[in-house]
Amino acid sequence: MSSLLSFFASRRGIVSAGIFIGVFAPILQKLGNPANMGICVACMERDIAGALGLHRADVKS
Repeated sequence: MSSLLSFFASRRGIVSAGIFIGVFAPILQKLGNPANMGICVACMERDIAGALGLHRADVKS
C-alpha cells in the first residue's frame, strides 16, 4: 500500500492521474453524462455523495 501511495505522491503519479482524468472525462460525457458535468469534479463528488445517501438536497423545479 505504501508503494502505491508513494507512486501517487511522485511526479509520474500526478501526471498519470491527470492523463487518466483528461482522457476518460470526455469519454464519460460522450457516453451519457450530462453536458454541464463534462469534467466538473465537484459535480461528480456531489452526485456520488447523494447517491450514497451522505446528503439530501431538495429538488427544485
